[in-house]
Parts: sequence; C-alpha cells; structure tokens
Amino acid sequence: MDKRIKTQPQSDANLTRVYKRLKGGHVVRYHTRPELADGQNVAAHTWRAMVILQTLWPDVSKNCLLHMMYHDVAEAETGDMPATTKWKYDGLADLMNKVEHDYEKSIGVGPLVFPVTTYERALCDIADKLELIMHCYRLMQRGNMLAEDVFMKGINYLDDTYDNLKEYQPAREVIYDLQGSQPHPTKKPLNDILQKLHRL
Repeated sequence: MDKRIKTQPQSDANLTRVYKRLKGGHVVRYHTRPELADGQNVAAHTWRAMVILQTLWPDVSKNCLLHMMYHDVAEAETGDMPATTKWKYDGLADLMNKVEHDYEKSIGVGPLVFPVTTYERALCDIADKLELIMHCYRLMQRGNMLAEDVFMKGINYLDDTYDNLKEYQPAREVIYDLQGSQPHPTKKPLNDILQKLHRL
C-alpha cells in the first residue's frame, strides 16, 4: 500500500476540529428578521465584535478575545435563536444554554477552556450588542428604517444593563456619536407603521 496517500490520524483530527469550529461562522443571522440580515453571518458578526472589543478595550486578555471569537460558535448546533425568544421563555433559555455548553465542550472551546472574569464577559456582551447597533445603524443610513426598533432595543439594553459600569463609557461615547448623527437621537417609541410591521 502506498503510504504517501494514507490518511494520518492526527491530520484527520485537526481537520475535523478546524471544520467544526468554523462551521458556526456560516450561520446566517437575523433569520426571523430577514429585512435586517443584509447577508451577515456569524463569522462577519464575530470579527466585527472582536474589532470593537479590542479597539475600545485594547488591554483585554487573550482569553477574553478567544471568548469573543467563539461566543456564537454553538449556533452551528442551535441556529441563531433570537435573544428575545430566549428572554421570553426561561425553560428554553436554560435548555439552550445546556446545548450551547455541550457543543462548545465537544469542540474544545468555551469557558472551561478559555475562562474569563465576570468583567470580561460584560465587555464581550457590550461589544456583541454594539456590533448589532452598528449593523442596524448602517442599514438605517441606507434607508432601511425597519432596523430602527432593533437599533433602539440594543441601545436600551446596554444602557439598562451597563450604565453603572465605568468601563461602559467608551461604548456609550460610540452610541452618543451614532445617535447624534441619526434622524431620531432620543429614546422614543416607534411610529405607528413600524410598530405594526414589527408585530406582523
């Protein structure tokens, strides 16, 4: 038998591990709100969130960056479950957390492999939501006002959750800049038409 073409076990293991870790990047975001998707997948979102994280807090640890890099990788198993759905159903949120934890463990990533502090987890969450806000802002700049409700929900979530955290200030400054140059800079209810569309 020609040993030059024989598959090496370690090579197979590496290929499998790389494939499984990359697989989550192909998941398309916003499948329940296709008017917001604009072709964005998890890989694009994750890269943008990592750039935001490292730009606003340049001294974050390697583990913090790795946590951000793999924060949505389990969507290869679960799909992009909307956060609002998880918030609405506690049992579903708990089950999703278990599925995500099991998937991360199976591919060798997650908090057991790359432990992060509560503070670092908060920075990752801020960067994650700020990416969503900036994605929606870009859509709004192009005239897609259907993104406004998610834009405002993202801002309200960050303000409500992290306003007392000193390290939130750089993100807050980015949000102030965005709000200062967009048509409706204050927290406000959606107009009637947008409210109706959102309820459909």
